[in-house]
Amino acid sequence: MLLPAFGFGQRNAMQNDFKYHTKKYHFGIVLGMGFGDYRIRQNALFAQSDSILSIRSKHGVSFGIGALASYHINRHIEFRTLPGFLFCDKDLTYEFSDGTIVKKTLPQVYFDFPFEMKFKTEPLKDVKLYLIAGVKYGFDLGASFKGRKDRDMPLQLRHDFGINYGVGMEIHLPLFILSPEFKVFNSVLNIHQPNNELIYSKYMKGLYNRNFCFSLIFEG
Repeated sequence: MLLPAFGFGQRNAMQNDFKYHTKKYHFGIVLGMGFGDYRIRQNALFAQSDSILSIRSKHGVSFGIGALASYHINRHIEFRTLPGFLFCDKDLTYEFSDGTIVKKTLPQVYFDFPFEMKFKTEPLKDVKLYLIAGVKYGFDLGASFKGRKDRDMPLQLRHDFGINYGVGMEIHLPLFILSPEFKVFNSVLNIHQPNNELIYSKYMKGLYNRNFCFSLIFEG
């Protein structure tokens, strides 16, 4: 009886899994796409103001590219890092009491450096499911863009730090591992830079990045 192509038969699956899990180190590339927005916290001035009604964040599309390096602690647990670049435009919409609505688009280019733990199941034929959890540091290269330095733009700090978590699936092929993965990032660091002289900054106490990303990881 012929086995299906691409190693989907049980014997090839076992051979593929054995070939990969006996390696202590794996390397790969990461391609991702998703969307992101801000979590916003208003300050006391916002509650007292009669000129501004709301500050809202709208999701913007993001995409990323990076590398992967992982260390296999055992058959079910990996420690990994995925340094790369994340590109995203995020919008802040201000609604004033006179009916005026102003949208500010803030382009971001982050160099991200995450550290994560990966917890994997036993293989089911060619497939392993996994959970991931970790932390991520980001440095905003987009802070130097000319548009971000305009006087009427809300100010952001360059550094960011937060928590990553998500789920994924390893598909063991004869030549490489393909891993579709969904991940969420929530910042715990307030990136808002207060400035009471700027109307687009003075009413915010906190600004936190939030990103949702679907990635394809090619691992050898």
